[in-house]
Amino acid sequence: MPAVSVIVPIFNVEKYIERCVRRLMGQALRDLEYIFVDDCTPDKSVEILESVLDEYPERRSQVKIIHNEVNRGSAFTRRVGIEHATGDYIIHCDSDDYPEPDMYGKMYAKASEENLDIVICRTCNVYPDHVVLAPDKLGLDDLLGALLRQDMYNHLTDKLITRQAYLKGITYPRCDMSEDTAILIQLVANCKTFGYIYEPLYNYVASEGGISRNGFTEDKVRQMVENYNLAFSALEAKGLAGKYRKDITNLKCWLKSALQEFPREFYMSIYPEVDLALLFNRRFPILCRIGHLTKLLGIHGLSKLFKKNKQ
Repeated sequence: MPAVSVIVPIFNVEKYIERCVRRLMGQALRDLEYIFVDDCTPDKSVEILESVLDEYPERRSQVKIIHNEVNRGSAFTRRVGIEHATGDYIIHCDSDDYPEPDMYGKMYAKASEENLDIVICRTCNVYPDHVVLAPDKLGLDDLLGALLRQDMYNHLTDKLITRQAYLKGITYPRCDMSEDTAILIQLVANCKTFGYIYEPLYNYVASEGGISRNGFTEDKVRQMVENYNLAFSALEAKGLAGKYRKDITNLKCWLKSALQEFPREFYMSIYPEVDLALLFNRRFPILCRIGHLTKLLGIHGLSKLFKKNKQ
């Protein structure tokens, strides 16, 4: 059984996948399992993958390449990878991003030495002409509450998680938007111990592709709501919804606060149960709450003055 399984979805990443694969194959940790899942990519991503793998014959036996029969999207593809993983720990790597050469070695060492269910590292945001170290959102005592409050990045790519957490019962999303959030909240609820590495080990590339990088549409918002609701239902089933009721409300408020440029009818249909809570929630800027009020009152046009405000 390998120490770590790395799951890598592939779709339309021919510009980036060579760098990603080279970083994966060059990892200092030798006891790895690589699971590449081809979601019927229409470009040359898989050809590039195969070509690079030929340069690392010592790694070839550690590599699984799985091909979806038809294009199914990121949620299905991620699940396929998870179902084929056999490592003690599982982590995900987007094929347009790339890890530092010692990322998985450092994370696994900490996890195994301290008997941790989850280890989290920092990330860098990589732009065409510069790199920015992402804000430090680590060191929090209540990881599940932090995720629900958006005080912690809801990514699977910077979190090494024991495979046992996946085996305790996960309801997998069918929609792509924020599917990692829906999975991660459930995983964290299945874990007891976690730790941090205060070093940027993962590089998130701000590319043009990717469902979460192309802005909101009404369909994407509906997908997010479905996936959030899936996670909330899972917490309810685990008896945790009561403890985190306020944090769940804050997450609903966060999503609604990002939708003020949408038509009022659609805006009002999203989590109407938090309309009053958002209005008086001081976690959100005053302009955001004023914009929300104009939506509630139906003052057409005025709400456009108050664009998306983050927490």
